[in-house]
Amino acid sequence: MEIFRRTLECQLNDVGFYGNWFTWERGNLPKTNIQERLDKGVANIEWIIIFLEVRVQHLVYSFSDYCPILINTRICEERPMNNNFKFKAWWSLEESFNNEVKSLWEKSSGGLLQKLENFKKKA
Repeated sequence: MEIFRRTLECQLNDVGFYGNWFTWERGNLPKTNIQERLDKGVANIEWIIIFLEVRVQHLVYSFSDYCPILINTRICEERPMNNNFKFKAWWSLEESFNNEVKSLWEKSSGGLLQKLENFKKKA
């Protein structure tokens, strides 16, 4: 354990976390419950500069008394979870469908994704 502690003194920094503050839990009664943050993501400054968006997440545990940790070095663009748009096939049977789509498409600016987003808002 002493060697590990000395390793952490070698200019390694805790990169923080999100989720539960603890990574280990023992006991399920308030009087006997113990929660500790035993696991940490650490890195030196050079590594942190390369991976500026690093995030350490304490995941929920189920079978163990340890929480798994996930170290993500790249944050993905989050898509909205509430995407309720559904294309209705019968729309294409309407006489005005082709003209309406063409008009909306021509009036929209941006690339394909932006045009589809504009179409979704107008549909």
